[in-house]
Amino acid sequence: MKTRIIIISFFFCLFMGISFWCGATTHLSGSQSADSVLWKQQLDTIMKNTVEYHLEYVLTDYKYLGKISTEKDLERVKLAILDGTGYPFEEKGKLTFKTLEELSPIYKEEVENARKGVKNSLDQMLLLRLGLEEVELEWTCNGTIYKTTCVVSNTLGVLYENVFMNSFMTGQTKTTVRSY
Repeated sequence: MKTRIIIISFFFCLFMGISFWCGATTHLSGSQSADSVLWKQQLDTIMKNTVEYHLEYVLTDYKYLGKISTEKDLERVKLAILDGTGYPFEEKGKLTFKTLEELSPIYKEEVENARKGVKNSLDQMLLLRLGLEEVELEWTCNGTIYKTTCVVSNTLGVLYENVFMNSFMTGQTKTTVRSY
């Protein structure tokens, strides 16, 4: 199971890296359909691959929420990522999604470090800034539906989403949430 997660995560990161370094797509022209937007193509690929590789979690749907156009939007999205959206978590051999807030009482130090790491990634790497767009992802994990926040750009694709980007987990007794 972990091997499949690592393989899919590797290919996702490789795909994201190649898209980013190659300049991804330019701007949508009037003749391009909305379905040709890079982030939609990437999310459709993730949907297909999570089903194909029989992972415990599957991306079942996504919904465009809109452009991050105000400082208030920016703070709301940042809070959603830091505390309101699920991260993959393995406990007693079973995968679930938990918010950092839910993990905090159990793994206080690790969660604080993860929160700082994610916040630094979002701020310093400019993964979260005005003009980007917000998408809500719907995941099904062991029969339960979870929703997470994803930050995208029409030209650069998926910039941040916390399931694949944080899916490298350690054993059953200790879990590490990593930010990239």
